[in-house]
Amino acid sequence: MAAVRKNKVSSIAAASPAARQEQKKLRQGVLLLIFLVILLAGCAVSLYLLRIKLFEKNPRFTLRTVQINSSGYWGRSKENRNALIRKLNLQPGKDNLFALNHAKLRQELRSLPNVADAKVKPQLPDMLEIEIEERIPRAFLGRSNSELVVDANGMVMESRQCFGVHPRLPVIVSLHNRGVKPGVIRPGLHDALALIMSIQRYECFSAALISLLHADSLTVTMDYRSGNSVSRYYVTMPRGNYPELLDILRSAIIDARRHRDDRNVVNLTFDGAVVMSYNGMHRKAAQ
Repeated sequence: MAAVRKNKVSSIAAASPAARQEQKKLRQGVLLLIFLVILLAGCAVSLYLLRIKLFEKNPRFTLRTVQINSSGYWGRSKENRNALIRKLNLQPGKDNLFALNHAKLRQELRSLPNVADAKVKPQLPDMLEIEIEERIPRAFLGRSNSELVVDANGMVMESRQCFGVHPRLPVIVSLHNRGVKPGVIRPGLHDALALIMSIQRYECFSAALISLLHADSLTVTMDYRSGNSVSRYYVTMPRGNYPELLDILRSAIIDARRHRDDRNVVNLTFDGAVVMSYNGMHRKAAQ
C-alpha cells in the first residue's frame, strides 16, 4: 500500500515540470498575441496620422477651384455657380480636397428639384469638378408662366431655377395643383406628360393646355401646323396609347381640311369613330 502511494507521488512530481512548461508556453503565446495586436494597432494609427498629414492636412490639396459643368440653370452664369457652391457649403481656400465627403455632396446635388443626376470628381491638386444633368421643364403647372413647372417624370420645380422655360410650354390643369411645392413628384400628371412627350414626335402638333379634370379622358387645346398656317383644335381623348390617338387625330384633320371643313372640336372617345363639331354641328368620320 505504501509502495502504491509512493508511485503516485512520484508521478505527480514528474508531471509538474511538464505542466509548468505548457503554462509558460501559453503565457508566452498570449503575450506575443497581445504584442502583435498592439503593433498592428500602432501601425494603423500611424498610417491614419500619416494619411491625414499627407492628404487631409496637406496645404497643397487646399480647394482652390470648383468647376461646375452644366448646360442648364446651374452652369448658366457665374452668379448661379456661386449660389450652388454656397448651397453645398463649399469653401474654396479653406476646404481640403481629400477631407470633403464626395458621396454626401453628390447626394445633396441630387436632392435639388432641378437636378436629375450629378457627379463629383476631385482633380488634383486643388480642383473639384461637378458635372450636373438638369431636368428639362415640359409644362407649366396650373397656368401659363406659372412659377412651377414639371419635367417628364412629374417632378415639380421652380421655373426660375430651370433653363429652357419657354412661354409657350403647355399648361397642365389638375384638381390637385394647390399647395404643391418644388421637389415633389406628381404621379397624377403621368397621362398629361405622356401625351406631351408623344406630341413632340409630330412636327404638325403642339399642345397649349391639357386638362386632367375628368378621370377617364383628357381635354387638350392644341395647334395643328400645315405649311405657314396654324389652326387651333379642342380635342377630347381617352387616356392611354397616345401615339395611336395622335395618328387618328392627324388623319381626321387632314381629311377635314381637304374637304374645307373648319370644324375644330374633336372627340376621340368614341370607339371606331372621330366626332367633329363646330357651332353645334356634328359629323362622324370613319377612321
